[in-house]
Amino acid sequence: MPSRNPFLLYLRSRLSAALASAGAALVVLSLIFFPGRALVFILGIAAAYGILSVALFFSRRGAREIVRESEQDQRAKNRAKVASMVELRQRISVLRLGDERISKAIEYFLQESGSYLEKCRQMARYSPAANERIERVLEICQVFLGERDEEATGRRYGAPGSADAPTAETSDGFARDIQDCARVIKERTIEDLLGGSGAERLEIAKELEEDK
Repeated sequence: MPSRNPFLLYLRSRLSAALASAGAALVVLSLIFFPGRALVFILGIAAAYGILSVALFFSRRGAREIVRESEQDQRAKNRAKVASMVELRQRISVLRLGDERISKAIEYFLQESGSYLEKCRQMARYSPAANERIERVLEICQVFLGERDEEATGRRYGAPGSADAPTAETSDGFARDIQDCARVIKERTIEDLLGGSGAERLEIAKELEEDK
């Protein structure tokens, strides 16, 4: 991903830090050994530092440093995104759904999302499509719990049309949606994170199944 501030990336790079350290050391030495002419030396060192910084910035080595710093920024952003997905998954794992069908679907989702997020942590990458499915599972659970709470409240106060809790058919629909999300997460783990040829992806899929 191209950086909007490449010079700032260069300034914080190891190459720039080494150059600045060398300049600072020369300034100290000039103050110690040439105190009477220190100002002249300091101005010369500052000018040399500026010229070298600009030259290195436009050099191939400077470009490599910029790319390295940009990649580090991207990995940090990816890790933050993965951490937010881990937190989201944890929220899902502690929900009390009170329905066996949906609970089993959640177990499947937790297995697949756990494998996915572990790969994300290892590679400092993530799949937007898989993340979207994790968010969708939370939404599905919230909708289900909301409907169940409405039914419970309606029965308690005798509201018309609220005699029944969510039906088995309704629960099956929620469960299927959660299972679909889990399958997409598994597919995106293989396709988006691991890549490789078809044979390699098949082998990876087998390994994921064995890990369970």
